[in-house]
Amino acid sequence: MSIKSEVTIEDLYHLPDNCKAEIVNGKLVLMSPTGFLPGRAGGEIYASLRDYERLTKSGYALPDNVGFVVNLPNRRSLQQFPGN
Repeated sequence: MSIKSEVTIEDLYHLPDNCKAEIVNGKLVLMSPTGFLPGRAGGEIYASLRDYERLTKSGYALPDNVGFVVNLPNRRSLQQFPGN
């Protein structure tokens, strides 16, 4: 008989470089990379938000691949910088 424990944020730190994942309901869910068109759209959105941040001097505009923990009900994730 084996006892299964939930995946933790610490487990995400041990994933291979360039691997994106989330913890959903205690399980590790690997995520696919974004394609060209969604990546381009995301870049345009970031540039607009950055301009707004500078204009209003409030908030923080962040592009993709910024490392931070998201802690929501039944969902935890860590977005990591890709390894170079």
